[in-house]
Amino acid sequence: MEKMQSKLFKVASVSENTNSFGLWGMILMAEDGETWEVAANSLNKKTKGDLINVPLTDEGRAYFATLGFEIPTPRGIAPPAVVKEVFDYVAA
Repeated sequence: MEKMQSKLFKVASVSENTNSFGLWGMILMAEDGETWEVAANSLNKKTKGDLINVPLTDEGRAYFATLGFEIPTPRGIAPPAVVKEVFDYVAA
């Protein structure tokens, strides 16, 4: 059986409160700058600075649903300086 490909993302930020459905917002960024906003319930919520391997579909798109993330929204490609700041962050 062939292993599913994945892409490493880092949690750049997490909302301080939930939306009307009780979901937390998170911004996820890959080292190439690919950035997504996703929502998660309290069981799947991550912490700023967490590293997440996101499985990829056969077409190479991030498959966030496998991690319990909802409403994935692409946010474009972050500038290199922002990517560096996110990946240099170490949680206290």
